[in-house]
Amino acid sequence: METCSKTPPSRNYDLLANCYDLLTAIWSGGAIRAARLWCAGLLDPEEDVLVVGPGTGEDVSDISFRGARVVIIDLSKKMLEATLARCRRKGGLAPEVIQGDFRTEHSIKNQDAVLAPFVLNVFSSDELPQIIAQLQDFTSDGGRILISDFAPPANFLPSRLLMELWHGFPMAIFHLFTGSAWHLIHNIPAAVEQAGMVIVERKRFRVFGIGPTWIEAIVVKMRNEV
Repeated sequence: METCSKTPPSRNYDLLANCYDLLTAIWSGGAIRAARLWCAGLLDPEEDVLVVGPGTGEDVSDISFRGARVVIIDLSKKMLEATLARCRRKGGLAPEVIQGDFRTEHSIKNQDAVLAPFVLNVFSSDELPQIIAQLQDFTSDGGRILISDFAPPANFLPSRLLMELWHGFPMAIFHLFTGSAWHLIHNIPAAVEQAGMVIVERKRFRVFGIGPTWIEAIVVKMRNEV
């Protein structure tokens, strides 16, 4: 697999590892956690699963506890350590740990599923189809990509402006501390279509459980496998 993404590796998610869960809970009111766990709940025991950017690993510990064989990859040593510790506390199978950039990693075998929890926001909008295609390169025939991230921008202008403001706060933090690309809200469904793939399942999540549905999780497959 050849890398086709222009965004350099994010500088240091280690700086946010100790406060990542708190920040996401305060900002999304549990919507981010709910989206990640919804994706995890769709995976079957005994599946081979790659998790790109596991964060602190609550969803990974759930997957490994139910018997999946999990590989986690991230540039952040502290995020990987937090995920591994969480899996050990829960008592599941210990995941295989790779510290590195998934775009240049060639040692991972094809997986039944690839999880990308809030990873696409690291990249610029014009890179998304290529990044999604690269994630697909890690799947076996019939494999799925499960993406949890921001929902596509609203069409109604006032709603869209509010959504962009809400999105801009964490965007500024992650851009400043990790070097993530600066961009407006991604239209991930459009990027999925550009990558030659289709959404086969999706679910929206309300901010604080009662607010707007600005977080979304989707399941993606190749168009010719649906």
